[in-house]
Amino acid sequence: MKQYRATVLSTLSSELGEGAFWWQEQQCWCWVDILGKCIYTRTMDGHQTCYEADRYVTMLVPEEGGKRLLVGTHDGIAFFSPAEGLGKDITVLDTRSNVRCNDGRCDPAGRLWIGTMQMPADKGTGNLYCITGKGAPVCKLAGVTISNGLVWIDDRMYYIDTDTRQVREFEYNQATGDIRFSRVAVTIPDGYGWPDGMAADAEGNLWIAHWGGFGVYCWNPQTGELLAKIDVPAPNVSNCAFGGPGLDELLITTAREHLSPEQIAAHPLSGSVFTVKLPVKGLLASSFKY
Repeated sequence: MKQYRATVLSTLSSELGEGAFWWQEQQCWCWVDILGKCIYTRTMDGHQTCYEADRYVTMLVPEEGGKRLLVGTHDGIAFFSPAEGLGKDITVLDTRSNVRCNDGRCDPAGRLWIGTMQMPADKGTGNLYCITGKGAPVCKLAGVTISNGLVWIDDRMYYIDTDTRQVREFEYNQATGDIRFSRVAVTIPDGYGWPDGMAADAEGNLWIAHWGGFGVYCWNPQTGELLAKIDVPAPNVSNCAFGGPGLDELLITTAREHLSPEQIAAHPLSGSVFTVKLPVKGLLASSFKY
């Protein structure tokens, strides 16, 4: 197994860092602190900005054209731009006050897939939705617990419901957006933490942030084999995304949520954001077609 070590990009005390994303058109890294209600951007010359929001912000995807981002909020989605900030929700996914949006990504056809979870995350209380253009959200998977990582490779979709400790593979029809479960691609063993956010590289491997696992782990979805680990000096690793000018850097978010004062003292970089340069390129995030 190959070993890599992440370095600090920005020292933060985010309660729940998430939403790692490379904004290609703006040439900057982006991420969020869900519970801190903040959207961050950081340019390649190190200029970092925090945009405060009035509600939870959970995931970031680009709108086609690259001028705005689509943001998951507490119960819906909204557009964001650095000039105008976070707008009003344009659709609502769930009206239950104790349910919020979580991770999400766009598929190759420009549809947004976004999941929800209950707070606290009781089993089977979340869903995975798909939004096409200006259409209403369509529930694709019901009864999930903590809807998390999503990637598409050719005619397959890979999806994480953290509570299952699995990456499930679905047959994916790009023309219609239909999915059909095909198999469990990866099972995370005990002692490796819980699978959270996920990114795919150009070779078809999955890089998965492991909550409680002190790192990002690279898995081969064809064989289920563990290929590499990126060591991160924080236990709760939440998300990752390829980016940078060469698409060969990985942005990694972490969290302080659920850590005791003693654990934070032992791992003071928890809540910070990290990067690592890798010998493999990633894939650009697909844009939302609105």
